[in-house]
Amino acid sequence: MAINIRRPKLVNFSDKHAELFPLAQPAKKYPKELAVFQNIFWKLTHETPLKDDILKLLFFFSPKIRLTENKDISEQKTFTITAKEYSELTGLKPKSCYTALERAVNSLYDHSIKFFHEDTHEIIRRRLISRCGYKDGVFSVSFTHYALYIMSVFNKDNPFTQLKIKDVMPLGGYALKLYPLFIQNEFRNIFEVDLIQLKSALNINIDAYPDFKDFKKRVLKPSVDQINSLTEMNIEYKATKKSGRKATHVEFKVTKKCTIKPEQPPQPPQPPQPPQPPQKIKAIDIYKAISSNNLLPRFLEFSETSEELINRIKDDLKNNNSERWINKLAEFNINIDAP
Repeated sequence: MAINIRRPKLVNFSDKHAELFPLAQPAKKYPKELAVFQNIFWKLTHETPLKDDILKLLFFFSPKIRLTENKDISEQKTFTITAKEYSELTGLKPKSCYTALERAVNSLYDHSIKFFHEDTHEIIRRRLISRCGYKDGVFSVSFTHYALYIMSVFNKDNPFTQLKIKDVMPLGGYALKLYPLFIQNEFRNIFEVDLIQLKSALNINIDAYPDFKDFKKRVLKPSVDQINSLTEMNIEYKATKKSGRKATHVEFKVTKKCTIKPEQPPQPPQPPQPPQPPQKIKAIDIYKAISSNNLLPRFLEFSETSEELINRIKDDLKNNNSERWINKLAEFNINIDAP
């Protein structure tokens, strides 16, 4: 007997879909130096390639959207950018910025994304901006409901990634799209990505570069070299095989470069302070905070068990590195208090 598999229907975003994605201001005000996106943003299907200038425009508008009062967030809200601001953002010469910005805004307007929604069993298509305009040297754009949602609603049900805008602006090509993946997984240190999923995230046809050597030469090596030379990260990688003779996954190792702080002038002696009792935070408390908030995938290293994660936390606590875990959890609005 034939099995009838219902294929998802492709539909345009409508008012009924807007109800599925209620807008709300984030509980934490992330500073304007950060671009913050829900992780789903990096998994969207783009009907046309996601160009660098589109992505960098979104980085620029991210804090403007996020720091807008919730009552003012809507598709009618207008956000602006000038050629001077675009020059400061990208490093382009002011004379050539107007044309470059006009091209970027038009590309953003024409750009559409698709995503699958499990509840409605639909593939939903939507533009990122609903309208754009120009007047008196100022370009203006209005974002669609879904774009506003993925750039302003952040919680444990909608995990997100923070990027320092100044760190990502020098990057280009595949490096610009790989960098958020490394930021998302930097706390795991070592993680593995399915090769097909990696190509999909980079908007590369899964049949392209069938030989891993070509994928490494054309995509991975130039991108990782760029990230290693222009950012605070150091990335190592190797191909792994789960089945057959060909590479099926890529294992990445993410570390941060050691930076030497400039010598500070001598400070006048401070009066002695009474000793503060050390915080007695337990590894199991940190682990429970991670697991109860469904964050294990963000913290477990490749092939690491829960017991091994707890031991890794214990080692950090023994070395007085509890702040590392406390600060990371605070990014998810999770506070760990000593008993």
